[in-house]
Amino acid sequence: MADKPPEDSYISVVDDEPVFFELLKWDSTQSQKQPEPRSLEKAKSPEKSVPKPRDESDPFDLSDAAFVESYRLSKDLARNLCEELKPVMPESTKSIEFSVESKVLAALSFYATGKYQKSIGGKTDPSITQYFVSTAVSQVTEAMNDPTIVKKYIHFPHLRSEREVIKNGFYMKYGIPNVVGCVDCMHVPIARPDDDQKKHFNKSYHSKKVQIICDSLMNILSVDAKPGGSLSHDAILNQHAVKIDLQSLNHARELCWLIGGPHYFQKSYLMTPVPKITKKSPLSPEKYYTNMHAQAHSTVIETIKQLKSRWKCLQATCNKQFDPSTVSMMIVACCVLHNICNSHGLPVVQMNPTEERLEAMKQRVANASVPRKHNEDAGGLQARSTLIERLWNERRVAPESCSNAKKRMSKKDRIVEPIPPQQHLHAMPPQHQTLHEEPKRPRILMNNPYGIGVAVPPPWPHYPQH
Repeated sequence: MADKPPEDSYISVVDDEPVFFELLKWDSTQSQKQPEPRSLEKAKSPEKSVPKPRDESDPFDLSDAAFVESYRLSKDLARNLCEELKPVMPESTKSIEFSVESKVLAALSFYATGKYQKSIGGKTDPSITQYFVSTAVSQVTEAMNDPTIVKKYIHFPHLRSEREVIKNGFYMKYGIPNVVGCVDCMHVPIARPDDDQKKHFNKSYHSKKVQIICDSLMNILSVDAKPGGSLSHDAILNQHAVKIDLQSLNHARELCWLIGGPHYFQKSYLMTPVPKITKKSPLSPEKYYTNMHAQAHSTVIETIKQLKSRWKCLQATCNKQFDPSTVSMMIVACCVLHNICNSHGLPVVQMNPTEERLEAMKQRVANASVPRKHNEDAGGLQARSTLIERLWNERRVAPESCSNAKKRMSKKDRIVEPIPPQQHLHAMPPQHQTLHEEPKRPRILMNNPYGIGVAVPPPWPHYPQH
């Protein structure tokens, strides 16, 4: 048998395995291994673990102007509102609970736009869904209608001192005494109700007819959001508790009046305009009273306009998917927020021309026509006649007429006769240029600025003698 060759030059196919078979064996063992279960949490790299900037998710990091534009409240007022609503916020039964701040801001955004916004300050937030916004709106609206919240911000003056403050405000601004508020109604659309369809249907659509009473500073003193759209202005006021309070005060010889529009009947506690008085009517005590009445009544009209322009969920294009009870609570919540904004002097968002025309048309077609036959009681007519006589005797000249006359006179006084080109003013000293104007009052004219009360003829022959 031959000798075994050296190991470095011999390869045995039985005892030793080549590298090729070792690779095959390694591949078979790796394929038979069980795959390790993957964790649900993905490992974060150092680059991805950097927190995102808060301005994409935290609304309070917006600028003050952007925050007010989005939510109508300032940051401090929004935080205070969240603290006030925490004790009265209804408990949620959902598995995922959001903070009170998130719910309040979502509701404020819906009130301001009338839409289910999915963004914060113009930046999309994936955590905001339509379901979350609808849930937040219902919970915040219910909390805003808590009696402790409503009575804090909306209350009719029950103390004599409170009534005197409101009376003085109307008298100093409009010149009408004993006025404790202006009253009018507005329509807010609703979805077609299952019950009481005839009660909520006006001549055009289903709505809630809301009665608003405000003071001279456009603060809402009383709101009644329960009546349906088919009721008249006078019927809503007759069912309200304010009527009983005013009647009792007038019987106690404390004169307290409301200023109402032509849709109301004249009462002893309600002052309405004199019928058949137009702009072309000659000046008379009745015409003078009607003009002052219209100026005072414009306060509640402007209040309703600001309420709907600031909170667009009350406009004619919204709320068609909500039932009557939800819309009533939303109206009260918006009135509370209106008083909060008005008391802190926040800017009013103006309606664009399209919204303003649409609102005017919707209100006009929803309201009934002005009644031709006025069923007015004798006590109310006597009270209005006494007020007309008092205002006529105490009438005062409107400051605008005086200012206009003064402006016209001043323009007339400033007229200067033109001077021919060859006689230019550069040849005259400044003290003589003022002599071309007509003096407003008699005074001594001094041609010589260095003399003492001695009139010296001017050295220029073309200068006019006075």
